[in-house]
Amino acid sequence: MSTPGLQGSGEAELPDTAAAADPRLAGRAQNAATEVAEALADERSRRYETTIRSAARLYQLPESLLRAVIHTESNYNPNAVSRTNAMGLTQLMPSTARFLGVGQPFEPRQNIYGGAKFLRLLANRFGGDMVLVLAGYFSGAGAVQKYGGVPPHPGVRAYVKAVLRRFYAYERELQRRDAGNTGPSRDIAGLP
Repeated sequence: MSTPGLQGSGEAELPDTAAAADPRLAGRAQNAATEVAEALADERSRRYETTIRSAARLYQLPESLLRAVIHTESNYNPNAVSRTNAMGLTQLMPSTARFLGVGQPFEPRQNIYGGAKFLRLLANRFGGDMVLVLAGYFSGAGAVQKYGGVPPHPGVRAYVKAVLRRFYAYERELQRRDAGNTGPSRDIAGLP
């Protein structure tokens, strides 16, 4: 899996050619686009718009990435708890929440800022490689380092693909809505 456009100009190249080459990808891209449009229209996601935007700006992340993680992790449910006890909008594990200084993981603002901070730390660790950042978010940075890349577990790979599909769909939708408005850089490498 490649991540075009993350290291260079900061402009994410949207993978329309892959969808055109494989009809299954086109269907998934369409489903992600529909999901994203519905999520952006839903009151649950609009409630957190300002916080998501400011956390993305503070941690120099693409707003679309933070939205895609929240969408995939909790579908904008601040009270979500996974079977592994991950909590809140960005599904922080208890130990990760403590490490990040998130005292109230179900409080949306703390959770969103904590999740954004974690994504930034992972982006710094993995040189902005979005695939490795997402694999680390899902399975832990240690697992990514142990395997020298995405751990070979179907759950990790499915998660990375799901978040990336939503990321590109959010990018398209937010660009369409904010045509001409410059937001946070899409370069997560932290390079000037």
